[in-house]
Amino acid sequence: MDTLLRGKLKADNGGSMVTNPSRGIENANGRLCFLVRGLDGGGAQRDAILLANELQRNGIDTAIVTLQSSGPLNALISPDVPVIDLGDGTKIRLAFAGPAIRRLMVKGRPKGVVSAEAAPNALLAMASRFVPKASRPWIILREAASPVQARLNDPYWQNRLAYRMAPKLYPMADVVMTLTEGARNDLIEQFSVPRQKIVNLGTNAVITPAIRAEIDGSLRAPEPGHIFSVGRLSPEKGFVTLIEAFALLRKQRPAKLTIVGEGSERPNLEAKIVELGVTSDVDLPGHHPHPIEALSRASLFVSSSSHEGLGNAIIEAMACGIPVACTDAPHGPREILQGGALGPLVPVGDAKELAGAMADVLDKPTDINALRERAMQFSVERASQAFEDVLLKMRLPLRSNH
Repeated sequence: MDTLLRGKLKADNGGSMVTNPSRGIENANGRLCFLVRGLDGGGAQRDAILLANELQRNGIDTAIVTLQSSGPLNALISPDVPVIDLGDGTKIRLAFAGPAIRRLMVKGRPKGVVSAEAAPNALLAMASRFVPKASRPWIILREAASPVQARLNDPYWQNRLAYRMAPKLYPMADVVMTLTEGARNDLIEQFSVPRQKIVNLGTNAVITPAIRAEIDGSLRAPEPGHIFSVGRLSPEKGFVTLIEAFALLRKQRPAKLTIVGEGSERPNLEAKIVELGVTSDVDLPGHHPHPIEALSRASLFVSSSSHEGLGNAIIEAMACGIPVACTDAPHGPREILQGGALGPLVPVGDAKELAGAMADVLDKPTDINALRERAMQFSVERASQAFEDVLLKMRLPLRSNH
């Protein structure tokens, strides 16, 4: 599960952990359906659910369609958003979900189907080929990653395979939405997506009213020299580079580093910490039950990824008023930080440059209000409006009076 996700489920759903019962595909009729592979966790799934909730709150009928309806994300779904389990209680493996998705489109008769991960995107586009054009719902693909880098380096093989197929499948969609301009250019230039079909939303459903309230309740003086990072402990997050940079910084000044997250890279990171002699100053606590509260102790947030979609954790740190330093990973950090105006960007994998940037941010005053103002441009309300505006522009209106 996404490392910031565990502590946010109750808050994002108003403190409730009640789960929605699954319903049949007939409940898709006339709705905008968001396809998520499962409800066990993940940033793309959470964002899709928050977007569906907000659109429903604004009077647009939505539904969550999943291959497995059990899991903690179920508690995040608004009670008035139906959960449609294509497996009817039995988990369907993604590779075999094509017929179920086609059945949803033919018998469920949704207004549109939205997907947001490479593998489900490819499967949805492929399944749509077998639905008569006259009755086919809108096919809307959201690209949350950096496609060129994810094609080779995504941690999930299904996504890597899907990116290989994307030049044939993504153009079948009615519209493809990206979260960054860099991802939009990737899909046009290297994945054959027609320019007229693809739009950069420039935002995502990251900051919710509940997160804003949690931030307001967690504000406190930061711990001097305490550096935080958040993410899955996997190679693409660049935590080896971060630990190397921290070791260089630590030679010059007192500092602490906390990396919140869990994953397969833990043994390598622990070995690196020992090798560099910083065991007393680096903490890998795993998942944190209250990530916003933990983050509020930071004097600096660092993103060290080799590639990054939008970078929700960067946005959440900025919303807390925490200064940030990032590797210039394609494509999210540069766009979030407005080309480096809101925080330094250093070359990917360069520990020396990252150490220097970390020192600079710790030593210089930061315009905290500018960070928070930028972070609030990635609110669930703004993302919902941008999503609806794109469909209206593409002549796929969600409201009958348009």
